[in-house]
Amino acid sequence: MRIFANLFLVLFLADGGLSVFDELLSLVAPGAPLSDLRSLLANAVILLAVSLYFCLGIDKRLPKRVFLPLILFIVWCPFVAWFFPSLAHLRLFGLVFACIQVLLFMLPLYSIRKAGGKLLLTKEMFPPPFFSIKNTLLFGAANLFIAPVVLVLLGLFLVNAYLSVQTAGFIRIAPDGVHMTERVYRLHSKTIRLVSMIHVGEQEYYDDFVRSVSAGRTVVLAEGITDESNILRNRFGYGKMAGFLGLASQEKMEFKGRVIDTEEPEESGAEGVEANTPDIIRSDVDIRSFHPATIRFLNILGKQLTESNSFAKELIAINGWAKKNITPEMNETIMDDILHQRNKEVLRHLGKALPRYDTIIIPWGALHMAEIEKSVVARGFVLQEERERTSIDFRKLLMRRGVGVFGR
Repeated sequence: MRIFANLFLVLFLADGGLSVFDELLSLVAPGAPLSDLRSLLANAVILLAVSLYFCLGIDKRLPKRVFLPLILFIVWCPFVAWFFPSLAHLRLFGLVFACIQVLLFMLPLYSIRKAGGKLLLTKEMFPPPFFSIKNTLLFGAANLFIAPVVLVLLGLFLVNAYLSVQTAGFIRIAPDGVHMTERVYRLHSKTIRLVSMIHVGEQEYYDDFVRSVSAGRTVVLAEGITDESNILRNRFGYGKMAGFLGLASQEKMEFKGRVIDTEEPEESGAEGVEANTPDIIRSDVDIRSFHPATIRFLNILGKQLTESNSFAKELIAINGWAKKNITPEMNETIMDDILHQRNKEVLRHLGKALPRYDTIIIPWGALHMAEIEKSVVARGFVLQEERERTSIDFRKLLMRRGVGVFGR
């Protein structure tokens, strides 16, 4: 155990020292020349820190006042930018935390020197016996309260990391709630607002976005699959989910504007461009363009959502059906229909709207945004502004669900 603890101390100091050097180097020469080595070392230290934490409950000889601050710092660091995203944008953010890590090494160094050692833990500091039932029971009792909180935060952190990659950062899940990103792109006199949306959210979230839609030479490329041929036997919406959570549904969001036909953009909506309300173009696909497998999936989904009275049972039933029936090939077809094909359609409308409007607003689901943004950038548009809106406030959600439970 002593060798393992010393290895952690050595790598902890090496990681801090390398981080300080790399951060200082980046101030002089922009870039990350040591990023791969730094990442490798940091991952090793995190793995050792988690392992050593559990060892504290087994080996009573490990000084908790020495190792706990170091372990907590290592485990907490990846969460700092998540909890406080504004800090991550500060130029000296990485350097400050790297310096703190190096300074924290003074704690074990002081303790070791006080015990007669030099830099590392000595054999004399680890007299037998190593195990104590009292130490293990106290450690276990403390973790009964700590573990659930850590697991919830870790789960949210991992979900956020996954969605951040899938949506190019257009959605952020934090301990306080779900945050949706809007990015404003400009090229000459043209502005494109990419507004990531979610199907259920706080009413204030939808209201704030609607208020932000200005009049004049503005068009909203609205999302929403149509079914003019009545192909779907089981139509569904997100109202039941919203009601269960005490939230509003995106379906109820209404813009004050003129709905126009886009197939003849030079003529339709001519008056709307100069009016006091923005134009609204339904820029989504019709269900008849989908593959039969996708239509079957949507019918099954609609049937489950409309027939069940329990939201939890709905999710379980849908998940069970999907595991049995959806093959990798079918999943690829479904995703191509409901994601990529629809993205192509809104981008087609974007191309037709750009010559006519000064501001184009695209309020689509967050999963669509990565592909749409890539096309916008390819057209030469440059990011000018980024803002966030809180779509789901976890504190309000818990309060509403609490009231719902105790009110029954």
